Amino acid sequence: MQANVKFETADFISPDGRPLPETIASRTRFYWVDENGIRLRVMLVTSARTEPRGSIILFPGRTEFIEKYLETVEDLTARGFTVLVIDPRGQGLSDRLTSDRIRSYVGNFQDYADDLAGIVSQFTPLLPKPHIVMGHSMGGCVVLQAVISGVMRPSAVVCSAPMLGLYDVATPILITMVRVLSALGMAKKELPFQRGRAGIPVPFESNKLTSDPERYKSWAAYFNNVERIRLGPPTYGWIVEAMRGMNFVNKNADKLKIPALIVAAGADPIVDPASNQLFAENAGATFAVVPGALHELFLERDEYRDQFFSAFDSFLDANAL
Repeated sequence: MQANVKFETADFISPDGRPLPETIASRTRFYWVDENGIRLRVMLVTSARTEPRGSIILFPGRTEFIEKYLETVEDLTARGFTVLVIDPRGQGLSDRLTSDRIRSYVGNFQDYADDLAGIVSQFTPLLPKPHIVMGHSMGGCVVLQAVISGVMRPSAVVCSAPMLGLYDVATPILITMVRVLSALGMAKKELPFQRGRAGIPVPFESNKLTSDPERYKSWAAYFNNVERIRLGPPTYGWIVEAMRGMNFVNKNADKLKIPALIVAAGADPIVDPASNQLFAENAGATFAVVPGALHELFLERDEYRDQFFSAFDSFLDANAL
């Protein structure tokens, strides 16, 4: 495998002086990559194996950033994989898309998919095959869109609570209102009445993400202490494009022609688990649900995280990955 690919070194975020986990520190690099005129930050963690099992390319959810996945990357590299994680455009340390950095906006969900495909193409010499593309929440919708639209052709796809049906924007009246207001010039304006307007996490007791107080505290420290990675509520334009992306993926589920694992969080208050099951049925994908888990399966208590990874390991074995 070629190893002479060079990229500009990027920053590592440490909200309270914590170092990279010892298990991956010596094999972890952060890079800046230009893709479609946007500067994106990526993290590459090479496998410790002489003969890697393959590569996992991970695309985060809305508001998220690379370091949120350090524990998960440890889990994946322990299984023998090289792992690539991306800060999506408009969040983390990647280029923001509005003059107000706090606003969550994207011009088109296909932009996310194209970024993903372009980065994988640039890093291909460093990514052992087979390639497994993985996404959480928004990232789940994005990786499915990337595969279904044909911009990338991995060996398999794995999604954690993929954003395929949202509780908060489920009514036709609300969807129509958001579309109209976006078209009337409010695309880059934040939706009103949203929590965390300044990008500061809500108290643990009122969060919808996880029932694990320690993992929540560790995650929240980044936003509380590192202003430049904060991201506020979605804009009208982001919601419009999210609905368009979800609609495309759901309508074209039967075009997903590779092995896929869809894992729903059973007590998810953000993404409707039924939307995950319906997509899996229409796509012929393997479906699993983690009963009692909130939205962030990778930040949940061990009893829930372990169920995700049990389903993941069974899926890999069943598909000789």
